[in-house]
Amino acid sequence: MAKYAKETTVPVSRSKIQIQDMLIKYGIEEFFFGTSPRGDGIGFKYEGRVYKHNIPTPDPNKYQYETHYNQAVRQRWRIFYMSLKMKLEEIQSGIVSFEDQFLSMMALPDGSTVGEFMKLPENIEMIKAAEMPKLLTG
Repeated sequence: MAKYAKETTVPVSRSKIQIQDMLIKYGIEEFFFGTSPRGDGIGFKYEGRVYKHNIPTPDPNKYQYETHYNQAVRQRWRIFYMSLKMKLEEIQSGIVSFEDQFLSMMALPDGSTVGEFMKLPENIEMIKAAEMPKLLTG
């Protein structure tokens, strides 16, 4: 289990409100929260592009008590909140562009993300077969 926020008492609902407020503050045009059997997620639109991020729900069978499971869910949402906050701060400060920070989360026409597309076995094989640029010695 991750160390950050492992004892948080912040309810998921408050984390979501804080994420919503933060997205508005940083100029995100549209956003939504979703829930499915695979887990929770968030999607947003920025400069005409849609981005989405899944927050996998912990396996309840791995927890002896429901309170421990609920703690793990609260922890994941706090980690996501803090991660998103840092990404948006890096963008605002000019350290990284929005596109570079969120490229893997960008939605493709079929609903998958760039990150999911790049993990397909055929794409991994193409990357392995290609000659990659040398690091630092260019």
